[in-house]
Parts: sequence; structure tokens; C-alpha cells
Amino acid sequence: MRKNRFFSSMVHRIRNRRLWKPCRATVSHGLAIGMFFAMMLPLPFQSFVAAFFAIRSRVNVPFAMLAVWISNPLTNVPLALMQEQLGGFMRHSMHVPMPSFLDVSGTFPYTDIQCNAANFVLGMLVSGVLASMLAYPLVHLISLWLPHHLPAKRDDAIRGVKKPVSDVTA
Repeated sequence: MRKNRFFSSMVHRIRNRRLWKPCRATVSHGLAIGMFFAMMLPLPFQSFVAAFFAIRSRVNVPFAMLAVWISNPLTNVPLALMQEQLGGFMRHSMHVPMPSFLDVSGTFPYTDIQCNAANFVLGMLVSGVLASMLAYPLVHLISLWLPHHLPAKRDDAIRGVKKPVSDVTA
């Protein structure tokens, strides 16, 4: 992989230990990337796309790849219906313009439910942004409840060293 022109720029990043050790900042960024791509339902190989962007952004790769599994075969249909409804709400209440080639109606796969492609695309993008924005407070709230499991700094996560407690002598 080191000799390949495409992969050579990423090999040194993949081997970086900071991408694989959790800390508060990298986990929240990685989770945000993963949750954004989890909402991109028609995108094949979402885990690989999330891992690629996590490596390029130098954030936690395992959390980015695991967050993608929010959209799995059991949740794809409810997520897609929710995204289509959200897009329809935004288009009609906020008058969000969409390209005319997307304004095509059809039935949702495996159901008899009518859906609009423009509503679905808009709902998919909005839900991806909202889900990724939700990742930051979620990680910080969990780190407040479990402070020992998610260190605040990258250096502490890599070394596995806790800060020494200063001795106060009277």
C-alpha cells in the first residue's frame, strides 16, 4: 500500500495511534461523521466512506464506523419514511426549493407508500446534519457520567496515563 500513489498519503495516517484510541474530541468528531453517513441510506458501503473521512479528518475511526450501523436492514425503512416526511415538511412549510429533476414521485421499495425523491433527498441531508450535530452533546454528556472511560485529551488517551494528583502538605 505504501507504493500505491492513492494509498501512500493515507498509510501513515492509518497507522497513527490517535485514530484508534478514544478521547472526548476525537470520539465526538468520529461519531458525528458516522451519524451523518448513517443517514445517507442509498449510499453503499457507508462504513468505508465514514472511515475514509474519519482518517482524512484525523478523528476516531472505530466510532465513525460503528455509528453507521444505526441504519441497518431493520431500521432502513422507518428511517427512509421519516426522512421523506421531514423533507416534505421542510419543502411545504419553509418553501425550500429543489431541482426539478428530483421532483419525481413513486412508491417506496417493498411498500405501497408513495414518496417524492426531492422530499427524500432533502430529508436525508437535513437528518444527516441534525444527527451529526446531536453527536457532540451526546458524547460530552456521556463523558460527564463516565469521566474515567473517555479522557479529555488525545495525549492522555495514547499514553494511558492519568494526571498526577498534587500532594498538598500543611
